[in-house]
Order: sequence, then C-alpha cells, then structure tokens
Amino acid sequence: MIRHWKTLILSLALAGLSTPAWAQATRTISNRAARGDHAPVTVELHPGHGVTLNFRPVGAVVHRAWLDDPSQVTLDFDDTRCALVAAPGDCAATVIHLRRIQPLAIPGLPATATTTLTVVTDRDLYTFQLAFPNSGAPAYSILAIQPDAPSPYASAILTTQIASPAGVRWVEQGLLEAQRRNLVANGDPLWERIQALLEQLKQGRPLREATQNAGVSEALVVRLAELGRSDAGITQGR
Repeated sequence: MIRHWKTLILSLALAGLSTPAWAQATRTISNRAARGDHAPVTVELHPGHGVTLNFRPVGAVVHRAWLDDPSQVTLDFDDTRCALVAAPGDCAATVIHLRRIQPLAIPGLPATATTTLTVVTDRDLYTFQLAFPNSGAPAYSILAIQPDAPSPYASAILTTQIASPAGVRWVEQGLLEAQRRNLVANGDPLWERIQALLEQLKQGRPLREATQNAGVSEALVVRLAELGRSDAGITQGR
C-alpha cells in the first residue's frame, strides 16, 4: 500500500495534477500561455488578497521581474537576493508573490487600470497583465505554470523512442530531475523500480514489457523522458 501511494504521489506531481483541496485555490496554465505567445494571461489582484506565481513545475529560475506600473503592486520572492537592487544578477527565485497595495502617487507615472508584469527566467520570458477589480472574490491564490502538454502524436513518437539508447538516457536524466525537485529520493522503492526498468530497457526489452516487469506505469516513464529531454521538439526518426 505504501509503495502504491508513493507511485501515485510522484505520478501526480510529474503530471502537474493537484489534490481537490489544492485545486480549489490553484489555477494552472501552460508554459506557452504564460509566455504570452498569443496574448498575456490576465491575473486579477483583489483588495486584501495576493496571488503567487509558481514556476517550479517547469523548473524555471527567475532572474529578474519588473512592473510597468509599480504603484499598485509589490513583488516578493522566495529568494531574498531578488529584492536587493545592488545584486539583481544573483536572483534565483522560483516563486513570485504579488500583493496589491493602495495606489501610490508616483510623479510622472499616469494612473492605469491594468499593468504588465515581465518575468525573465533562465529559460523563457513571461508576460502577465495585472488587473485590479474592486468587487468580487478571487477565484485562486496560486497561479502554477505547467509544462506544455505534448500532442498525442508526439507522445506516441516519444513512447517508441524510449527503448532506444537516447530514450533510456532521457529517462535517466528525467529521474535525476525528479530527484532534484524532491519528487523521489535515491533508495526509495519507486527509485529502485525505475532503476530496474532502466536495466531492462538497456537489455533491449520493449517498453511495455519492461514497465510491467518493473511495476512502473508507462505514463510515468513517458513523463520522466519528457523531463529528461534536452530540447522541446519531437521529430520522427530521432
């Protein structure tokens, strides 16, 4: 039973899922949407409430963030160095908390109904439009940025590639990334089962047979491979 729950917890974490209680306060968006590829995502800041931007699911490290209009919002980070003006290059945050404040009168800065938050990470550039409603209740307190979900076609291609030497390396690297995110630890029963899976893949066994023998779900292995890949594109014949 313990082994079953550890597997379930890791699977949910890697898939970017949440428990029902957590989901009530959390809104999830794709990494593509957070980048503002089509239009910036709107984040509403209600009076007396804040919103936390969580970049941990995508493994992004925030180096810098700024507001076009800083008169209504304060920024807090999980790395205190980010607040030091003298050392902005040392910032390595993964979480940003937005807090609405009473508007400040800043000379030369016109009052606006919305403003733009720009976040620079080690991987991407993100833009969010901040809005300031004066009525209603917030629908969420956490905005979690999740990895872009691959298309079913791309997932099918990746599944066929996992049994290749390159695919095995992706799973190995994905396991190390999951360990870095504290989703699994060396010596855990699940860790040992994934090691057994890797050994069978290296011996040339098909993915389905290897997962059944090792007691690991195929979906979990695909997610680990996605984590471990060095690039985002999936092309046939790689």
